[in-house]
Amino acid sequence: MKVEPTSVTNLVRAADSGVYYARAKVRGKLIWRSLETETFSVAKLRLPDTLKELRDAAPAEIKMEPKITFGQAVELYKTSINENARLKPRAKEFRLRSEFTLRRTWADVFEMELRRVTPEACKTWLTKFENGASRYKAPLAKSITRAGNSPTTVNAAIAFLRHVFAIGIKGGILYQNPAMALQKKKPNRKLLRLPNKTQFAAIVSTIRSVPGWGRKTGDLVEGLAYSGARIGELRRLTWGHIDFEKGTLLIPGEKTDAAPRVVPMTGKFRELVTKMRGDRNPEHIVPVFEVSVASSSLSGACKKIGVPHMTHHDLRHLFATTCIESGVDIPTVSRWLGHADGGALAMRTYGHLRPEHSSEAAKKVKFD
Repeated sequence: MKVEPTSVTNLVRAADSGVYYARAKVRGKLIWRSLETETFSVAKLRLPDTLKELRDAAPAEIKMEPKITFGQAVELYKTSINENARLKPRAKEFRLRSEFTLRRTWADVFEMELRRVTPEACKTWLTKFENGASRYKAPLAKSITRAGNSPTTVNAAIAFLRHVFAIGIKGGILYQNPAMALQKKKPNRKLLRLPNKTQFAAIVSTIRSVPGWGRKTGDLVEGLAYSGARIGELRRLTWGHIDFEKGTLLIPGEKTDAAPRVVPMTGKFRELVTKMRGDRNPEHIVPVFEVSVASSSLSGACKKIGVPHMTHHDLRHLFATTCIESGVDIPTVSRWLGHADGGALAMRTYGHLRPEHSSEAAKKVKFD
């Protein structure tokens, strides 16, 4: 790649693409990093942080032979993920799952030298992958084959590639990441099919009518719907997290930095836990909900009353939708949900209205 110097030290510009790069010698090795912009002023602003990342992340611990293969780099990446104590088992499994996607869609790359894999080769692979060229038959399936190219699968595979090539950059084998040229696939927007208030009441009534654990399972279902908490958060909720005097709930979240949060109890949630507590004075460490799963009960109730299937997470969607339709602004709902992005995800997910609410809202629109 031909580059042009600039007036700023360690900042160069690719002559063909116009993209600016940080270029610095770190521990005796010349390392490059794309600043992902063609604007000089933006590149100047990004340069200091990028140089710091390069110097902090270009360690001596990764020793690589120049002819290391992509497959060998994959093993190094897998080791780094498995040794990362901050990642949950499911997060590790999700990140590493894409190795099998790549072996299915681009098996030859594992034998290639890491430094020989080009952006063009990555683009060719992605085009074929997105067009369904690597169909496969799922386990136990008799004849149906699948393309396996959903946005989630494609984007995870792209991220996997980028992480593996980053190993090469870290070890001084590569100066740029060839997978950065790949454009991620826009996720399909999920159309939420949620029950109305009458239908939800029927779902809860059906679950509670089941002998045995029906009542306690109904408590969990209502708790999810009236709090907006994730199922993992509600499983960890104890009586010590509820402040009846202040009317607040400390949700012990852990998924994001914003997940642990104090939120006001909705009237229905307070009514629920007050009834559950009764005349007892439970210890602070005692879990509020006595069951930890309601999936099969939800599925059976939905089927019985003829509404679309619901999951634990759909109850969180129901909470958010109900709040927004009741007039709560989206940034506030986002904080209650424990989102860390200030409402961007909530806007994308809940920028919709249920049909009956939408119809009522449309009646308010006047053109005269």
